[in-house]
Amino acid sequence: METSTSKAKICGSTSKGIDRISGLPDDVLHNILSSLLIFDVVQLSLLSKRWKYIWTTMPYLHFDFDKFYLQRLKRLCDMEMTDKFKDFINWVLISQRATNLVRFLLIGDIYGIFDKVDILRWIHATTRRNVQELVLEFCLLEPFELPYCVATCESLQVLKLNLSGDILKLPNHLGFCQLKLLHLENVALSDQQLTICLFSKCHLLEKLILQECSLGALTLLDIASTSLIYVTFGNVYYKVESYGDCEVKLCCPNLKFFKYKQWRMQNF
Repeated sequence: METSTSKAKICGSTSKGIDRISGLPDDVLHNILSSLLIFDVVQLSLLSKRWKYIWTTMPYLHFDFDKFYLQRLKRLCDMEMTDKFKDFINWVLISQRATNLVRFLLIGDIYGIFDKVDILRWIHATTRRNVQELVLEFCLLEPFELPYCVATCESLQVLKLNLSGDILKLPNHLGFCQLKLLHLENVALSDQQLTICLFSKCHLLEKLILQECSLGALTLLDIASTSLIYVTFGNVYYKVESYGDCEVKLCCPNLKFFKYKQWRMQNF
Protein backbone atom coordinates (compact mmCIF):
# COMPACT_ATOMS: atom_id res chain seq x y z
CA MET A 1 0.00 0.00 0.00
CA GLU A 2 1.40 3.39 -1.01
CA THR A 3 1.89 5.82 1.89
CA SER A 4 0.94 9.48 1.86
CA THR A 5 4.62 10.36 2.23
CA SER A 6 5.58 8.54 -0.96
CA LYS A 7 2.66 10.16 -2.74
CA ALA A 8 3.90 13.56 -1.65
CA LYS A 9 7.37 12.78 -2.97
CA ILE A 10 6.00 11.73 -6.34
CA CYS A 11 3.81 14.81 -6.61
CA GLY A 12 6.66 17.00 -5.50
CA SER A 13 9.06 15.65 -8.07
CA THR A 14 6.43 16.08 -10.77
CA SER A 15 5.73 19.66 -9.84
CA LYS A 16 9.44 20.51 -9.99
CA GLY A 17 9.53 19.24 -13.54
CA ILE A 18 11.18 16.08 -14.83
CA ASP A 19 12.74 15.75 -18.28
CA ARG A 20 10.31 13.05 -19.34
CA ILE A 21 11.09 13.44 -23.05
CA SER A 22 14.70 12.34 -22.57
CA GLY A 23 13.43 9.23 -20.80
CA LEU A 24 11.43 8.08 -23.81
CA PRO A 25 12.60 5.11 -25.92
CA ASP A 26 14.61 5.86 -29.05
CA ASP A 27 11.83 4.89 -31.47
CA VAL A 28 9.41 7.30 -29.77
CA LEU A 29 11.97 10.11 -29.92
CA HIS A 30 12.57 9.32 -33.60
CA ASN A 31 8.86 9.75 -34.33
CA ILE A 32 8.77 13.05 -32.43
CA LEU A 33 11.76 14.36 -34.41
CA SER A 34 10.72 12.84 -37.74
CA SER A 35 9.42 16.12 -39.19
CA LEU A 36 12.66 18.02 -38.49
CA LEU A 37 15.58 18.50 -40.84
CA ILE A 38 18.55 16.40 -39.81
CA PHE A 39 20.84 19.37 -39.10
CA ASP A 40 18.26 20.58 -36.55
CA VAL A 41 18.27 17.13 -34.95
CA VAL A 42 22.07 17.20 -34.79
CA GLN A 43 21.94 20.56 -32.99
CA LEU A 44 19.70 19.00 -30.34
CA SER A 45 22.66 16.84 -29.34
CA LEU A 46 23.89 19.81 -27.29
CA LEU A 47 20.96 19.59 -24.89
CA SER A 48 22.07 16.60 -22.83
CA LYS A 49 23.99 13.32 -22.84
CA ARG A 50 20.76 11.51 -23.67
CA TRP A 51 20.34 13.59 -26.83
CA LYS A 52 23.99 13.53 -27.83
CA TYR A 53 23.78 10.50 -30.11
CA ILE A 54 20.06 10.32 -30.89
CA TRP A 55 20.68 11.70 -34.40
CA THR A 56 23.02 8.80 -35.21
CA THR A 57 20.09 6.37 -35.00
CA MET A 58 17.50 8.59 -36.72
CA PRO A 59 15.74 6.64 -39.51
CA TYR A 60 14.42 9.92 -40.96
CA LEU A 61 17.05 11.87 -42.88
CA HIS A 62 15.80 15.18 -44.29
CA PHE A 63 18.23 17.43 -46.17
CA ASP A 64 16.98 20.74 -47.57
CA PHE A 65 19.56 23.06 -49.12
CA ASP A 66 17.35 26.17 -49.07
CA LYS A 67 16.87 26.01 -45.31
CA PHE A 68 20.49 25.05 -44.75
CA TYR A 69 21.46 28.09 -46.86
CA LEU A 70 19.18 30.53 -45.03
CA GLN A 71 20.57 29.57 -41.64
CA ARG A 72 24.14 30.31 -42.78
CA LEU A 73 23.52 33.12 -45.26
CA LYS A 74 25.61 35.76 -43.47
CA ARG A 75 28.61 33.55 -42.79
CA LEU A 76 29.40 31.71 -46.02
CA CYS A 77 29.48 32.44 -49.74
CA ASP A 78 27.48 30.33 -52.21
CA MET A 79 30.37 28.04 -53.13
CA GLU A 80 31.33 27.44 -49.51
CA MET A 81 27.67 26.82 -48.69
CA THR A 82 27.34 24.15 -51.36
CA ASP A 83 30.51 22.39 -50.24
CA LYS A 84 29.44 22.55 -46.59
CA PHE A 85 26.06 21.07 -47.46
CA LYS A 86 27.58 18.19 -49.42
CA ASP A 87 30.11 17.55 -46.65
CA PHE A 88 27.31 17.54 -44.10
CA ILE A 89 25.33 14.92 -46.03
CA ASN A 90 28.42 12.72 -46.39
CA TRP A 91 29.28 13.13 -42.70
CA VAL A 92 25.78 12.16 -41.57
CA LEU A 93 25.64 9.08 -43.81
CA ILE A 94 29.07 7.93 -42.61
CA SER A 95 28.37 8.62 -38.93
CA GLN A 96 24.90 7.11 -38.81
CA ARG A 97 24.39 3.84 -36.96
CA ALA A 98 20.81 3.25 -38.12
CA THR A 99 20.65 0.09 -40.21
CA ASN A 100 17.26 0.92 -41.76
CA LEU A 101 15.88 4.19 -43.09
CA VAL A 102 12.20 5.04 -43.02
CA ARG A 103 12.61 8.18 -45.14
CA PHE A 104 15.40 9.91 -47.05
CA LEU A 105 14.53 13.38 -48.34
CA LEU A 106 16.91 15.46 -50.45
CA ILE A 107 15.87 18.90 -51.71
CA GLY A 108 18.25 21.08 -53.67
CA ASP A 109 16.56 23.17 -56.34
CA ILE A 110 19.39 25.56 -57.15
CA TYR A 111 20.99 24.78 -60.50
CA GLY A 112 24.35 23.11 -60.22
CA ILE A 113 24.30 22.44 -56.50
CA PHE A 114 24.54 18.66 -56.99
CA ASP A 115 26.31 16.66 -59.63
CA LYS A 116 25.32 13.19 -60.73
CA VAL A 117 28.15 11.50 -58.82
CA ASP A 118 26.98 13.03 -55.53
CA ILE A 119 23.37 12.01 -56.05
CA LEU A 120 24.17 8.46 -57.10
CA ARG A 121 26.46 7.98 -54.11
CA TRP A 122 23.76 9.12 -51.69
CA ILE A 123 21.07 7.03 -53.37
CA HIS A 124 23.23 3.90 -53.19
CA ALA A 125 23.84 4.58 -49.49
CA THR A 126 20.10 4.77 -48.79
CA THR A 127 19.15 1.62 -50.70
CA ARG A 128 21.84 -0.32 -48.84
CA ARG A 129 20.05 0.70 -45.66
CA ASN A 130 16.65 -0.55 -46.79
CA VAL A 131 15.03 2.84 -47.32
CA GLN A 132 11.22 2.76 -47.35
CA GLU A 133 10.50 6.26 -48.68
CA LEU A 134 12.78 8.09 -51.11
CA VAL A 135 12.07 11.76 -51.91
CA LEU A 136 14.42 13.50 -54.35
CA GLU A 137 14.14 17.03 -55.71
CA PHE A 138 16.98 18.44 -57.80
CA CYS A 139 17.98 19.74 -61.21
CA LEU A 140 20.90 18.37 -63.22
CA LEU A 141 20.12 20.11 -66.54
CA GLU A 142 20.67 16.74 -68.21
CA PRO A 143 18.82 13.40 -68.37
CA PHE A 144 18.82 11.47 -65.11
CA GLU A 145 18.90 7.69 -65.24
CA LEU A 146 17.21 6.09 -62.28
CA PRO A 147 19.82 3.83 -60.65
CA TYR A 148 19.36 0.08 -60.87
CA CYS A 149 19.59 -0.14 -57.07
CA VAL A 150 16.38 1.93 -56.73
CA ALA A 151 14.42 -0.16 -59.22
CA THR A 152 15.38 -3.35 -57.40
CA CYS A 153 15.21 -2.06 -53.82
CA GLU A 154 12.97 -4.56 -52.02
CA SER A 155 12.18 -2.22 -49.12
CA LEU A 156 11.09 0.82 -51.17
CA GLN A 157 7.39 1.63 -50.75
CA VAL A 158 7.26 5.33 -51.70
CA LEU A 159 9.19 7.06 -54.51
CA LYS A 160 8.83 10.79 -55.17
CA LEU A 161 10.90 12.49 -57.87
CA ASN A 162 10.98 16.16 -58.87
CA LEU A 163 13.57 16.72 -61.60
CA SER A 164 12.74 20.34 -62.52
CA GLY A 165 11.90 19.30 -66.08
CA ASP A 166 14.82 16.94 -66.70
CA ILE A 167 14.30 13.70 -68.62
CA LEU A 168 13.91 10.58 -66.50
CA LYS A 169 15.60 7.53 -68.00
CA LEU A 170 14.48 4.19 -66.62
CA PRO A 171 16.75 1.15 -66.26
CA ASN A 172 16.06 -1.86 -68.47
CA HIS A 173 15.26 -4.01 -65.46
CA LEU A 174 12.38 -2.84 -63.29
CA GLY A 175 11.43 -4.47 -60.03
CA PHE A 176 9.72 -2.23 -57.49
CA CYS A 177 8.27 -5.28 -55.78
CA GLN A 178 7.04 -3.29 -52.73
CA LEU A 179 6.31 0.10 -54.29
CA LYS A 180 2.90 1.46 -53.26
CA LEU A 181 3.14 5.15 -54.17
CA LEU A 182 4.85 6.72 -57.19
CA HIS A 183 4.87 10.51 -57.45
CA LEU A 184 6.58 12.08 -60.47
CA GLU A 185 6.71 15.88 -60.67
CA ASN A 186 8.35 18.08 -63.31
CA VAL A 187 9.65 14.96 -65.01
CA ALA A 188 9.96 14.37 -68.76
CA LEU A 189 9.24 10.75 -69.72
CA SER A 190 10.88 9.66 -72.95
CA ASP A 191 11.02 5.86 -73.31
CA GLN A 192 7.53 4.61 -74.13
CA GLN A 193 8.06 0.88 -73.60
CA LEU A 194 9.93 1.26 -70.31
CA THR A 195 7.33 3.74 -69.04
CA ILE A 196 4.51 1.29 -69.82
CA CYS A 197 6.55 -1.48 -68.23
CA LEU A 198 7.05 0.65 -65.12
CA PHE A 199 3.35 0.64 -64.27
CA SER A 200 2.67 -2.96 -65.23
CA LYS A 201 5.61 -4.32 -63.19
CA CYS A 202 4.60 -2.58 -59.94
CA HIS A 203 2.17 -5.22 -58.70
CA LEU A 204 1.52 -3.47 -55.35
CA LEU A 205 1.28 0.08 -56.69
CA GLU A 206 -1.83 1.73 -55.24
CA LYS A 207 -1.28 5.43 -55.86
CA LEU A 208 0.12 7.15 -58.97
CA ILE A 209 0.63 10.91 -59.27
CA LEU A 210 1.96 12.60 -62.42
CA GLN A 211 2.23 16.31 -61.77
CA GLU A 212 3.59 18.84 -64.27
CA CYS A 213 5.11 15.97 -66.25
CA SER A 214 5.94 16.06 -69.95
CA LEU A 215 4.83 13.18 -72.16
CA GLY A 216 5.61 14.96 -75.41
CA ALA A 217 8.03 12.29 -76.63
CA LEU A 218 5.51 9.47 -76.07
CA THR A 219 2.66 8.48 -78.37
CA LEU A 220 0.97 6.18 -75.86
CA LEU A 221 0.90 6.09 -72.08
CA ASP A 222 -0.69 2.76 -71.26
CA ILE A 223 -1.35 2.31 -67.56
CA ALA A 224 -2.56 -1.21 -66.90
CA SER A 225 -2.69 -2.26 -63.26
CA THR A 226 -4.96 -4.34 -61.04
CA SER A 227 -3.56 -2.76 -57.87
CA LEU A 228 -3.98 0.95 -58.66
CA ILE A 229 -6.81 2.61 -56.74
CA TYR A 230 -5.72 6.28 -57.00
CA VAL A 231 -4.52 8.06 -60.16
CA THR A 232 -4.08 11.78 -60.70
CA PHE A 233 -2.70 13.79 -63.61
CA GLY A 234 -2.10 17.50 -63.27
CA ASN A 235 -0.60 20.26 -65.39
CA VAL A 236 -1.72 23.59 -63.99
CA TYR A 237 1.03 25.66 -65.60
CA TYR A 238 1.18 26.60 -69.25
CA LYS A 239 3.19 23.95 -71.09
CA VAL A 240 2.49 23.69 -74.81
CA GLU A 241 4.13 20.28 -75.16
CA SER A 242 3.14 18.88 -71.76
CA TYR A 243 1.22 15.92 -73.17
CA GLY A 244 1.65 16.68 -76.86
CA ASP A 245 -0.07 14.04 -79.00
CA CYS A 246 0.33 11.33 -76.39
CA GLU A 247 -2.69 9.09 -75.90
CA VAL A 248 -3.36 8.09 -72.29
CA LYS A 249 -4.97 4.70 -71.80
CA LEU A 250 -6.12 3.42 -68.41
CA CYS A 251 -6.96 -0.16 -67.60
CA CYS A 252 -7.33 -0.28 -63.83
CA PRO A 253 -10.33 -2.39 -62.74
CA ASN A 254 -9.92 -1.49 -59.04
CA LEU A 255 -9.58 2.25 -59.56
CA LYS A 256 -11.56 4.27 -57.00
CA PHE A 257 -10.22 7.78 -57.55
CA PHE A 258 -9.21 9.53 -60.77
CA LYS A 259 -8.32 13.21 -61.14
CA TYR A 260 -7.24 15.05 -64.25
CA LYS A 261 -6.38 18.75 -64.22
CA GLN A 262 -5.01 20.54 -67.27
CA TRP A 263 -4.13 24.17 -67.92
CA ARG A 264 -6.44 25.58 -70.54
CA MET A 265 -6.17 28.78 -72.57
CA GLN A 266 -8.95 31.18 -71.67
CA ASN A 267 -10.69 33.31 -74.30
CA PHE A 268 -10.40 37.01 -73.60
